[in-house]
Amino acid sequence: MPESANVKSLDGLRDFRAALIDFIEKAKRATSSAESEISHMQSWLGNTQMMHWKHAIRKAEEKLSQAKSELFRATISQPDNPRGPTDQIKLVRRRKEEIAAAQLKLKNTQRWVRIVEHENHEYRSAMTPLTASLDGELQKAVVKIDNAICSIELYLADQVVESEKDQPLEEKTTIARRGDDRKGQDDEHGDSQGTIDEGDEESPSEMG
Repeated sequence: MPESANVKSLDGLRDFRAALIDFIEKAKRATSSAESEISHMQSWLGNTQMMHWKHAIRKAEEKLSQAKSELFRATISQPDNPRGPTDQIKLVRRRKEEIAAAQLKLKNTQRWVRIVEHENHEYRSAMTPLTASLDGELQKAVVKIDNAICSIELYLADQVVESEKDQPLEEKTTIARRGDDRKGQDDEHGDSQGTIDEGDEESPSEMG
């Protein structure tokens, strides 16, 4: 006797397939979004911020050069001033501090560029099994579920066809049996009628 298919719910299998496909699509969108954000961060640090602080350093150096020129002119124009060009001296000091701050920002940006690159490498290594599964094993699982659903549907269709084939044979047998029974009843009825007719034919002779 062939083993029966232990199908609890074909609809449940279809629902699981739909849920699995939905998970794959959402996971792909999430990983793609994360990679996009990381790339955006790397571009912002490695390009935008690096260029910003390099430009800030150049501008601060230009301002320092201008402040030194003003200090030199003030020193020449006021040789007898005992306090000296105090404002110009403060301005030069401030410009130097601005350069130092911009250089520190650039150094920190370079450090963070290296950190993000390292973390991105670690992230991609950790995500490789998932991304490979989304494009490989899980897609294969969807195909296997599709094949299973098709096989079960074909199996159930065959069962319906076999059931429909068997049903007319039974009905024909029943009808044939009913026909035989009816024929037998008709034969019995005919014999009885014949007996009555014979009796009727004899009655006139007896009367004569």
